Amino acid sequence: MKSRSVLFFVMLTAPAALAFADTSLTDPDSLPKISCGEVKYSQAFLKRYPKAPAACLEGRVANGVKYAKFDAEVYLNGDVTTVNALNVAGDTAFTFSFKAAPGAKVLMKDGKSKAVSDLKKGEVITFWVPENTIEAHALPSATEATWQMMPPHK
Repeated sequence: MKSRSVLFFVMLTAPAALAFADTSLTDPDSLPKISCGEVKYSQAFLKRYPKAPAACLEGRVANGVKYAKFDAEVYLNGDVTTVNALNVAGDTAFTFSFKAAPGAKVLMKDGKSKAVSDLKKGEVITFWVPENTIEAHALPSATEATWQMMPPHK
């Protein structure tokens, strides 16, 4: 079975889910860079995560779509993974949980991939949010699977 690295965020569809994709499709560093201020968030996204714009680390454009980059620190990991999205100062901006499929991997802040099941409290993962949606994709956006999004577990 092919190993998958993941970039993710919450989808606006009901029920909310996480979208996961093969990151080998593209190298975000090779895409045109934009300022975080150029990314326009959907009203639904801002209603759910009003502090998210302050947590944007950088923006990129893929296939005409603007994406915002975020980091999140693992808070709990078990059957469900709970993460705290971090603002630019390293403080928690918002929290969410997701349930990963067996063997799924995420992209770590250092650029390496790691199995979700092996994540430890305090480790930092990276994810991208496309403009005007609450959906995450690898850049560009070939979705491999969707996973159920849940309220934060503590």
